[in-house]
Amino acid sequence: MISGAIFDCDGTILDTMPLWRHAASKYLSGLGIEVDRALGAKFFEMTLPESARVIREEFDLDSTAEEIITGIYGVVSREYHEKVGLKPGVGKFITALTQRGIPLTVVSSGTESLIRPALARLGLETSFMAILASSETGIHKRQPDMFLTAARLMGAKPEDIWVFEDALYAVRIVKTAGFHPVAIRDEASLSEREALEAEAEAYWEEYPAEIPAAWLR
Repeated sequence: MISGAIFDCDGTILDTMPLWRHAASKYLSGLGIEVDRALGAKFFEMTLPESARVIREEFDLDSTAEEIITGIYGVVSREYHEKVGLKPGVGKFITALTQRGIPLTVVSSGTESLIRPALARLGLETSFMAILASSETGIHKRQPDMFLTAARLMGAKPEDIWVFEDALYAVRIVKTAGFHPVAIRDEASLSEREALEAEAEAYWEEYPAEIPAAWLR
């Protein structure tokens, strides 16, 4: 029976992956550096600080990593505060979970200061008992630590927690740690769809309006 749920944010709750795909190239374009727009794919699994360090080294910038982070943050911040929307069906599904009294947390490789205002604007911030983000914790989702911390906060065991993710590497991490992974379709991870379908317990094109009955038994 489901005793807790962990959600990734970008590409899983918020429809932001296209924004992040092009954030680095937009930042560099603002500096007069034209780059291949496919550059964003390289940073798909990186935290913002990791991306900043790579950009600084690859393009031999005089800016510090902190200045690059600030620049990229500026590119995406307004979108989070004003524009980004939800993935199909996720709002109703989160409501169904909270109405059952199931605790929820966010575990993200992103930045809490972007995630929280977006969720607040969309009416979902108070649905989550905690938001754990790599930029604040210093821990990457390539390790299970943040997921296990979320489990402890919810007072639930991994085997009773469902985790919603759009990235293959994260599905593999939580599966190995004993959680139940559900893969969420996102344009940014369509190339991994076959593997996601094989390794996750379910692959959802969009969220259902109700909790699957089997999870409540």
